[in-house]
Amino acid sequence: MDEGESPRPARKENKMKKVISLLLILCCVISLVACGNTDVEPGETTSAPSQSDNGNSGVKPSEPPKQNDEKLGTFSKSAALAETIMVDESGVKITATGLSYNNYAVELELTIENNSGKDLSFISGSMGYSCNSVNGYMVADGYLNCDVANGKKANDAISFSYDALMLYGISEIADIEIGFDISDDDYNHTYTGPRQVKTSVFGSYDYSKEFYQETITSRAAMNTFTYDITYFSQDNLYNENGVKLLSSGLMVNRDGDTALLMELENTTNEIVYVSTSDIALNGLIVTSSTWSSDAINPRKRCIVDVDISSVLDSEYWEIYGIKTIDSVSLSLTQRNSDGNNITEAVPVNIIVPNTKSEFDASGTEVYNANGLRIVSKTVLEDSSEYSADMYVLLLAENSSGKTLSIDDVYDSLSVNGFMTDYSYYSKELRNGESAVLEIKLWESSLEDNKISSISDVKEVELSFEIKEGRNTIDTPVIKISFE
Repeated sequence: MDEGESPRPARKENKMKKVISLLLILCCVISLVACGNTDVEPGETTSAPSQSDNGNSGVKPSEPPKQNDEKLGTFSKSAALAETIMVDESGVKITATGLSYNNYAVELELTIENNSGKDLSFISGSMGYSCNSVNGYMVADGYLNCDVANGKKANDAISFSYDALMLYGISEIADIEIGFDISDDDYNHTYTGPRQVKTSVFGSYDYSKEFYQETITSRAAMNTFTYDITYFSQDNLYNENGVKLLSSGLMVNRDGDTALLMELENTTNEIVYVSTSDIALNGLIVTSSTWSSDAINPRKRCIVDVDISSVLDSEYWEIYGIKTIDSVSLSLTQRNSDGNNITEAVPVNIIVPNTKSEFDASGTEVYNANGLRIVSKTVLEDSSEYSADMYVLLLAENSSGKTLSIDDVYDSLSVNGFMTDYSYYSKELRNGESAVLEIKLWESSLEDNKISSISDVKEVELSFEIKEGRNTIDTPVIKISFE
């Protein structure tokens, strides 16, 4: 079954591409810290502590890790794999033939046989279908893209980076699960679901230990990858339909980029897809649309990563008065393999103790009625050198006592009196909530109207539709002056 449609982007496209590329290179957790690992020489591997002697136990949430020079040790290459048939159905046979180790990754070696009567493509670990795990943790590694003609065989391998495994506390391979997307030339797809292979250390591996929590909070891991954990908690903030939140933390790398890490466990016997949406920083909603979606295999764990520096661009932080991340709120929704929701969106609020969450709600007021206030903040040029798009930034506050949605009236925007192509994503605010409103002005349309810089933008006019449920409350024309 396909994982469903891609999350609707709520931020700039170039920023989303950055996040996606990071996820493809390593795993979701490593995306913020891999570039900081400057102390590892080529040919040298580092990893999380071994099961038998980790040497750097993790810390409790209230205990900052002590400063020292400790680094993570080497990845164990002792695990072996006997030949194992993973798939043998409908003329297709996939056999795991063994494990091999190089300087940077462990590889699961495969032989694929196609006697289905059709030419076939075999994919795994892609953005469209990814349900791979190692030692009980879902991983973004494990990419495969192999074409096999009818009546032929192919040898291939699936790689798992040592660095991508290490922050999970994985220093040796006990088991691997791989899900295969098998398709023909007519775009008919078969999704195998996770298929497991066990190595020679499976019987002695202690799955009950909290390898991830111990490693991610250890000084050895922080020294190795030059990051800090500014907040970590095992508070049970989410427990729905057999999916539990085991831990949450804030990671900051040496460049100041911040990520929220949530450790979720699926205790059911079915694959569950967990999506994030309605993300708020310090109480300010920055995106209402779906931000991410992660598969969690039965009885497995997943580290859901929210790259805060991509959810809200760093240049926006000053505009909205966000100096530090004191709280992160979001909604979690579960769906099954058929793409149907099995839970409603449930809010999760992560609050850093002894901090004051705040943002700047000031600006030029452009609307104040029906318990809704909207202020204009500024207009910005796209930070990418490859784009000349512009962004009109607003802030909305809802004190109506009701849940309100703020949508645009289709094709209603003009700049300096000229109709201009744009994009805007609807925002829903519960009573007492505030949200960023972002209007993207398209480069091509700005060029047609002889606008090449923000100094050329004198006035933006747009019609909003304010609704309570399905009932329209108001359709004001918002005029924003920048003179």
